[in-house]
Amino acid sequence: MRDFRTLRWGIQIGFALLTLWIGYDFLLFYQQVTGAGPVTIHRPSGVEAFLPISALLGLKRWLLTGQWDEIHPAGLTLLLAFLIGTVAARRAFCSWICPVGTLLHGLEWFRRRVLRLPPRWNVPNWVRAVFPFAKYPLMAGFLWIAFGMPLSSIEEFLHQPYNMGADGAMLALFANLSLKGIAILACLLLLSTVLRNGWCRVLCPYGALFAVVGVLSPFRIHRDESACKNCGSCTRACGMGIPVSRLGTVNSLECTSCLSCVSSCPVNGALGVRSFWGGSVKPWILPAGALAIMGVAYGLAVMTGHWDSVLTLDNYRFAYLMGGSGH
Repeated sequence: MRDFRTLRWGIQIGFALLTLWIGYDFLLFYQQVTGAGPVTIHRPSGVEAFLPISALLGLKRWLLTGQWDEIHPAGLTLLLAFLIGTVAARRAFCSWICPVGTLLHGLEWFRRRVLRLPPRWNVPNWVRAVFPFAKYPLMAGFLWIAFGMPLSSIEEFLHQPYNMGADGAMLALFANLSLKGIAILACLLLLSTVLRNGWCRVLCPYGALFAVVGVLSPFRIHRDESACKNCGSCTRACGMGIPVSRLGTVNSLECTSCLSCVSSCPVNGALGVRSFWGGSVKPWILPAGALAIMGVAYGLAVMTGHWDSVLTLDNYRFAYLMGGSGH
C-alpha cells in the first residue's frame, strides 16, 4: 500500500468523532454537576488531553517523586503516550491523531478545491525559514512555567480548585467567548486557510515540543536520488512546506510523518522510510506505531488505576463553581 491519504483521512475523522463524543459527554457531565439534579453521566477522562499545563506539571512531579498525578491522571498518561509515540514515529500524532490537524486537513481541501489557492506561495526563502520557528518561543514559555516551578508550588497548584476545575474553566471559556476571543479564533482560522496548516507550522507549542522530541526517532523519510524523476510531486504534497524533492533524507523538524509525499510519488521505491541503521521500513509502521502506543498506554492506565481521577462529585462541584470560575 502506497497511497496513505485515504487511510489517514479515515483515522483522523475517527479521532475527530471520538473528540466530539468526549466533548459532548463532558458538557452533559458539567451541566449535571453544576445543576440541581442527579448526576447520571460519568466524566470522560479523555478531556484531560486538552490540559497541557497540568500534564506538564504532573510530568515533572512524577519524575521527581514517582507519584502519578491523581487529579488529572489521564492527562499525564496521554502526554507520555504522545511523547513516546513521537520518539517512535516523529510527529505522527500531529498528522494522524490531533483533532486540530484534522480541521486543518479539511481546510486544506477547502483552500485547494474551493479557493483555488496554490499549494506553495512564492515567498522569500528567509520567510519560509523563520516563520516555522515562531512556535518554539511559545513552547519554551510552557516548559519554563512547568519545569521552572519548584516541587512545593507544583503540589500546591495541582491540588488547587482552579486546577481541579480546569476542564470546566476551559469549557466555560469557549462557551462564553468574548469578541476578542472570537476575533483571535477567526484570525487563526484565516491563517490556516491562507497558509496550509498555518497553526501547526507557525504557532502550535505542542507541535514544537513534538518536533524537538522527534529528533530522537530513528526513522526518516528518504529519497532515492537514482530512482527519483525530479517531478516535484512530493514537495507540492507536503503540507508543512518541506522541499522534499531537493533532499536526500528529510531531517526537518517540521516533518509530521503524514506520508503525503510518499503517497504522491509516481515512482515506486523513489520515496520511502529508512531507519538510522540504513534499513528500509514499511511507511505504515510510523502511524501504526503511534496508534499502538496510545492504545497500550490507555489499556495500562485503565488496568493500573491511572486513568480516572480520584476527585468526587462534590470535589468537581466545588471546583467548577469556585475554582473553575476564578473566584
